[in-house]
Amino acid sequence: MGATEPNSSITEGEDEAFLVSWDGPEDPQHPRNWSALKKWRNVLLISIQATLSPMASVILAVSAQAVADDFGLTDTYTPTLPTALFVLGFGLGPLYLAPLSELYGRRVIYLACFGMFTIFNICCAVSPNIAALTVFRLFAGMAGSAGPSIGGGTIGDMFSPEKRGRAQSFYSFGPTGGSAIGGVVGGFILRGTGNWRWLAWIMAIAAGVTSVVSIFCLHETYAPFLLRQKAAGLRKTTGDERYCSQSEKTATVPRSTFQVVLRTMARASKMLFTSPVCAAMSVYMAIIYGILYLHMVTLPLLFSSQSLYGLPSYHWPDELTGLSYLGAGLGSVAGALVSAVFLNRSFVSMKTRAISKHGETIAAARSPEYRMPFMQIGACVVPAGLLIFALTARPDVHWIAPLIGAAVFSTGMLMTYICVTTYMVDSFETYAASALAAVTVSRSVLGCIFAFIGNGLYKKLGYEWGTLLLTFICLVVTPMPTVFYYFGPRLRKIGGFSDGH
Repeated sequence: MGATEPNSSITEGEDEAFLVSWDGPEDPQHPRNWSALKKWRNVLLISIQATLSPMASVILAVSAQAVADDFGLTDTYTPTLPTALFVLGFGLGPLYLAPLSELYGRRVIYLACFGMFTIFNICCAVSPNIAALTVFRLFAGMAGSAGPSIGGGTIGDMFSPEKRGRAQSFYSFGPTGGSAIGGVVGGFILRGTGNWRWLAWIMAIAAGVTSVVSIFCLHETYAPFLLRQKAAGLRKTTGDERYCSQSEKTATVPRSTFQVVLRTMARASKMLFTSPVCAAMSVYMAIIYGILYLHMVTLPLLFSSQSLYGLPSYHWPDELTGLSYLGAGLGSVAGALVSAVFLNRSFVSMKTRAISKHGETIAAARSPEYRMPFMQIGACVVPAGLLIFALTARPDVHWIAPLIGAAVFSTGMLMTYICVTTYMVDSFETYAASALAAVTVSRSVLGCIFAFIGNGLYKKLGYEWGTLLLTFICLVVTPMPTVFYYFGPRLRKIGGFSDGH
């Protein structure tokens, strides 16, 4: 995220180093002073990347039976491995991608990773066996995690806290709604082509086109990196080595490039275990995200053309099974729209009221917590959707009822996801990408586990009791936004990564 607000261009310190900064508060080079067109072009490109990766994560779930038939698989768990390992890769990638984006800038990470994402999807399309497919899916997930993991930091680079809610809502549809889109289109592609490999080929084509467009249209947004480039340019043109940026001046430089990379990779892990804010938000999003992927993997069971594992089914034709993801998809759209309309308004309203009641200094110190009331609403919606699904997921109830439950769940999930992402950016500013990486790795690991055990869970407990168990888990963590509203400022001081809100 952009580290500091624009101020003076060059200052001379006591050590005679020339500190390079922005050319005043209106410096057009600062990402927050860019034109709306330039900002939203960046938002659009990272949103496309953040949508295609989750699409790829689920697009093979709808063809799991086709993969099983192609490779001669007969057990419950192995056909889910390509999806589960992709989600695991989603979690492993941000551990090094997000901190490296703070070291080398966002743009190079986006371009390199999405190029690799394209290549690994091609490898998936030509995989000779389930082992190769699973390994390539793991690597594809790691490469594709750049968009979902550092996009929040990129938006924070370009928008102030009062204005970033709408952009965050637009972007956040991808990491969650993209999985539903993948489920919907996957069924039709499979039916039209008759071969699951075309699912990977189409993802590779879409990713390749996006990569090419990004080369020409995606701009660097990370303020400390831009200032380092500015200082390097001044050193080159003037020959004076005293020019440096704030991040260069305050950094403790390790002895080797390897140490630099290792240090930046370790930051996200350290934040996860030393910052209560990171830990709590990571646990919460892990639970919600895990349930989402369990839902995505098991929906084809409920709506499949034949009953599997002794579970009841609505017996939809194979080409229509993917439409069962529309409930989650429409819920994600609804959550994004509600957040786009009300998240900024809620934040500004809470902040204005706090200023009038406590003064500007105290209000500013609590600024990130003004996201929590909106998040609390979403947190209450999530278990309500799961309860509807649990009580209606059976053939004697019309199929629209469980899809409504899925839509309600997805609406609440996206509201909470957007609030968590924005809260982490508000709280950690400079290290926002690392903080979001900590959240991403936690949610992806649990998402992998849930995706892997989903079929087995419902086979043993059935749709009703299996989903009721998930509902109870969600109810346990539902009050967390209220807790953070009151204790967040104190908790953010622990760990030493907050930018001093």
